[in-house]
Amino acid sequence: MISKKFIKSSFIYTVIGALPLASATILLPFYTNLLTTSQFGILALYIAFTAVVQILVNYALENYLIVHYIENINDKQFLKNIIGTVVILLLAIGLLCTILLLIFGNKLFNLYSSVTENKTILEFFPYGIMAVATAVFNSFFKTYTNLLIAQQRPNKFFWMNIINFILTISISLTGLYMFPQTLKGPMWGRLLSGAGIFLMALFFFIREFGIGFQSKLVKDMIKYCSPLLLFFILFWIIGNIDRYIIGYFLPTEKIGIFDFAIKCTLLLEFFQNGLGGAINPKIYHIWRESKIPANTMEINRYYNSFTLITMICLPLFVIVIPYLIPLIVKNRDYFISFSFLSILAMGYTINGLKTMYTNPVMYFKKTRILPRVYIYSAIFQVVATIFAVKYMGLMGAVWVNFLIKILQVFFLYLETRKTFTLEFNHVKLLYLPLFFCFITCVFYFAIKLFSLNYLVWCFHMLIVYASVYFVFRKELKLLLKDFNFRSLVKF
Repeated sequence: MISKKFIKSSFIYTVIGALPLASATILLPFYTNLLTTSQFGILALYIAFTAVVQILVNYALENYLIVHYIENINDKQFLKNIIGTVVILLLAIGLLCTILLLIFGNKLFNLYSSVTENKTILEFFPYGIMAVATAVFNSFFKTYTNLLIAQQRPNKFFWMNIINFILTISISLTGLYMFPQTLKGPMWGRLLSGAGIFLMALFFFIREFGIGFQSKLVKDMIKYCSPLLLFFILFWIIGNIDRYIIGYFLPTEKIGIFDFAIKCTLLLEFFQNGLGGAINPKIYHIWRESKIPANTMEINRYYNSFTLITMICLPLFVIVIPYLIPLIVKNRDYFISFSFLSILAMGYTINGLKTMYTNPVMYFKKTRILPRVYIYSAIFQVVATIFAVKYMGLMGAVWVNFLIKILQVFFLYLETRKTFTLEFNHVKLLYLPLFFCFITCVFYFAIKLFSLNYLVWCFHMLIVYASVYFVFRKELKLLLKDFNFRSLVKF
């Protein structure tokens, strides 16, 4: 069972670790009130472009650094060599990507704009090159803050992310009000805040570890990181290509509406990312001691807890968001996206199982498994989204967004079972999430027959919570007995 200590550490890494991304959610009402739906859709394309450049610049070195830090935690000099080499490579790759995109970026953007049915206009200068620089900065900062998690330094992790959060919000809002109805505010806000956090991360890297390049480490880094790079590119396709496909078939206003719905689900993603960031180092430490690439009862407790907490949050999300957003977002053009939220939320139910399959691949350096898994998912994502958007409009993209998450886990299962022995509680990690998806679909279609959406989803929440209690009743009783509010306040 999870302990008080685990809850406390999870809290800081979950909440504070979500702040850099949470800025997008906090800025959402300002974006929607000061940008048109078309401009918001174009902004979504630039942000997606930033994400793929960040993947290329990072070259999965962040993941290499975390795993090898934990693995060699007692060899301080070797760790300095690894960290110094990673820093140099990040800077070199970032510079190389910037030069290449300065040469070819404009042609790439013009090509997309010319083939879309609605002639979606993307400009590489200035916004495209700003996105490139932002990606370089964010990649560097994220590598340092994730290293802080591996080092178990929550205080510094807290302040680094708080500063990033304040810079992003303040600069973006200043730009939005100085230049309303343009993308200058959002783009400059991301760029300038990125520059600030990049300089901070560079300063601390140099002060704490120095700068040194060990060429003999590069071959091992390439061997580890190259399959992961392909995996992350495929993962980007799965998570972002739908915006570009929507932009091909539909007006940019539709991109904005779809992206708004996805932005609403970021609260779930923030929470799960932070929770994963809290449990993964603990699981890695268990494997470091045992050297056995298999699940243990202790490890499974973390995955079970991941699913338990997720299942508690999802029904609340479906009920609260459609009533909370109108209090801060005044542009009613976006409210059509509320009908998508229950379907999008279903995709998060299975992430406990996804984390269980992904972790041993990362830690035991079997990263060649991942491209095989995600290339199938990416092919399905592209083909299914093209047909779904063409014939079903935005609702087609929403259903594909959910289905692809289930398929990812299925493909991971098929591949990882060849290498690892991963026993788990099927009721907690598989059947309960699938039950949630089933009844959510039932209630989604039932709502078309009733006008009392709120009451219907409240009834849905009662069923979910009853099933969660039935499955996790032993864990919940032990947790309530062991945990009290006063201990959290003291923390």
